[in-house]
Amino acid sequence: MIQKIHNSLLLQFVYIILAIFFVLSVTLFISYRYVRDTTHSYAEALADSLLKQADNALASYEDNLKYNAETLCRFLTVDARINEMDDVMEARISSVYTRIALKNREIESAVLLDNDLNPVITLGRPVDLPKEQTYLRKEEDMNADIYYPDDDNYYYGFYYPIYDTVNGDSGQMGMCVFILQPWKIDGTLHNILNGNKAAMLISDSNKLHLSTNTFAGMSPEVDMEELKYDRDYIYREGNWQNGIRISVALPVDGNTSGSSAIRRLVVFAFALIFILLSVIIVFSYYQLARPIHAIDRFIDSSIEHPDRRLNFNRTDEIGTVAAKLDHMLDENQRMIGEIRDGKIRLYETELAQQKMEILAYRNQINPHFLYNTLSCMRDMALINDQDDIAEMAMALSDIFRYAVKASNIVTVRDEVSYITKYARIIDYRFVGKISISTNVEEEVLDLPMIRFFLQPLVENSVFHGLERKMEPGFVKVRIGRNSDNNKVDIVVEDDGCGMDEETLEKLRNKAVSPGDEGGIGLSNILQRLRLFYGDEYTFEVNSVVDKGTVIRLSVPDHIIES
Repeated sequence: MIQKIHNSLLLQFVYIILAIFFVLSVTLFISYRYVRDTTHSYAEALADSLLKQADNALASYEDNLKYNAETLCRFLTVDARINEMDDVMEARISSVYTRIALKNREIESAVLLDNDLNPVITLGRPVDLPKEQTYLRKEEDMNADIYYPDDDNYYYGFYYPIYDTVNGDSGQMGMCVFILQPWKIDGTLHNILNGNKAAMLISDSNKLHLSTNTFAGMSPEVDMEELKYDRDYIYREGNWQNGIRISVALPVDGNTSGSSAIRRLVVFAFALIFILLSVIIVFSYYQLARPIHAIDRFIDSSIEHPDRRLNFNRTDEIGTVAAKLDHMLDENQRMIGEIRDGKIRLYETELAQQKMEILAYRNQINPHFLYNTLSCMRDMALINDQDDIAEMAMALSDIFRYAVKASNIVTVRDEVSYITKYARIIDYRFVGKISISTNVEEEVLDLPMIRFFLQPLVENSVFHGLERKMEPGFVKVRIGRNSDNNKVDIVVEDDGCGMDEETLEKLRNKAVSPGDEGGIGLSNILQRLRLFYGDEYTFEVNSVVDKGTVIRLSVPDHIIES
């Protein structure tokens, strides 16, 4: 058998395909099991976490209710007994209830009962305790029922026993009842479960299935009792807390992004691999093995029958091999010619590339040539007593030298000097209409700063704020130490046209989320601030129409260039 496989290319190929199929099958099966187990474990952990959060939220809420009940009843446990209620005491309790209700808007009513369950005082909306709830609680209790005759909606009732602490016997005097709208509890639990595909059941000790809420696409018709025994769901229920219990159910696949899709993909991949490998085996036999055997037989018989030809009607690789066998000599010459032509084309290509490189070198601009040209213009202007032109050419030469400087980091002194030269050009261009001034503290001159940082801000003030203004205007740049001594404050102020609220808001939004557009605009400045300073800078812009614009920045006094 081994010898037979060794002598047959097709059998070797078939066994290789089967080995590949086996390995891929095992891998896909393991992947399927791993994804299924991982998804199930994640769903269990998520269910436990959601239930714990919900129980903690309910416990915290009940603690708050207990505190409010103690606050409301503190006069009864210190100053008087519940059956000694007078107008003054009622007024004091009513005042306390008002403050509690304002702070806890879900509290609809409050009722104080004596030990015989007679209402002593009712605060808020009049309430009628249901018969099944009218019994004296010895401990805190919470449930839900219909508490208002004209309202069929369920409300939560929190029952708090009142004990006598005046005489020291700790005897029970009565009971305080808070009637609560359900939106507070439902909203709190909704915030915990929101974003997760889950169902939540709130039940009390008297009636199960008090309310069922679904989140993130869960069907509102779900039955928690059915989900409890459904293997596709994870069901968890908490302990009773003062008569209220929370249950959570979530689908195993619903909260694991793509888990079900991955499992379906694994099954689909398994079937697809089986089909493809079968197709490969059939294709290999008909398109490779049989033609190779035919060529082998043709070679064996070609000596005896030199006039025979294969004449394969194929344009693929095997057809090419057959054609080469039919035209071996001509093909050999053709290959030699192609090799020669290929070398010629390669040589021509390399020559063309060298010519392009030479042309590129010729087209490069030599910065020193521009420096020398500007210097020559300055000398000619001085010879002709054109001092303004000479000064402008010198300023332009200095600006160009500063622009081609390799380093991204300069000193404040360098940047201010650049602004001064830029101000000369602006002064000439606008014939003294726009003045640019700088006020820099001496101690910050040698601190590091991003190159080309101030000029775009000044340029924006000139061309967006002052160019359209008919009257003369100014741009003031102030740089100094921040009060915390670790920051540098930069202020660029102009008295230009200003911006309306809509434009100013767009500019502030761009400061929070700068785009990726190029140029020397605000986005470029903010991106470089974020690049060099991270989140340690602040940017603020204020503007008033026809009054001007003020940009304030605060940056660290150090830069680490990456």
